[in-house]
Amino acid sequence: MNYLPGFLEPAAASRLFGWLCGSVLWEHETVHLYGQERTVPRRIAWFGDDGLDYRYSGRSHEARRWPRPLATLRDDIATQLGARPNFVLLNRYATGSDSMGWHRDDEDGCASRIASLSLGATRAFLVREAGADRSRRLLLEDGSLLLFDGTDRHALPKTRRPVGERINLTFRVLS
Repeated sequence: MNYLPGFLEPAAASRLFGWLCGSVLWEHETVHLYGQERTVPRRIAWFGDDGLDYRYSGRSHEARRWPRPLATLRDDIATQLGARPNFVLLNRYATGSDSMGWHRDDEDGCASRIASLSLGATRAFLVREAGADRSRRLLLEDGSLLLFDGTDRHALPKTRRPVGERINLTFRVLS
């Protein structure tokens, strides 16, 4: 795991955050859990190379063409990741009530290494690396990049503390 605070300068992070809020079509997603259809407590969007289809939780996410701001960012992140990402999943958390429970990003055809860019409000991120007894708590700041193994369990828990909006972009390599 490698945490790079200030990967994006504050002005660049702010411009990207504003562009994402105003230009991206965000969707609410539902999942089938314990016999019921439930709305996921965040909004999502996704982009990638032509022909890619990222599947998780029984849902298919056929790649939408890379918009210029994300294609440029993808190329910058490739240097840090050590591979050129061909897909990005965007998660938008409006308040501290929006969250993501414990999970792994270990779907078939997804390389394990992920580059996670945080924009907006600082939020706590929990990760439990393989073989570890405890989880680590990281505060992911605006403009920071976290490189981690998606096969490790991780979560973005709810918080009662008032927090602003946060957008997370998870760049990955799909086969």
